[in-house]
Amino acid sequence: MKTKKRPGQLAWAPNPGREVRVTTVGDRRALVENHLGVDAYSPELVRMRCRGGAVCLHGRGLSLREVRVGALIVAGVLDKVELDHDSPAG
Repeated sequence: MKTKKRPGQLAWAPNPGREVRVTTVGDRRALVENHLGVDAYSPELVRMRCRGGAVCLHGRGLSLREVRVGALIVAGVLDKVELDHDSPAG
């Protein structure tokens, strides 16, 4: 059986450093992996801590659909995904 090779740029990126990963499904659902906890939660904003900063999901009617250690699913109408980076010390 012959297997097809995928181009390197389409392969899923490895995540050895446990960096935050946000996967959206259209504008109605987002999976956030490797977060360090929820900082803020409202129907318009979900903010999660992550290494080096935070991830903010902005939208309307946002709700937490599934919460696990290090991963959660946010449902609602997503308008914006924002990465807030911590300022370097100094």
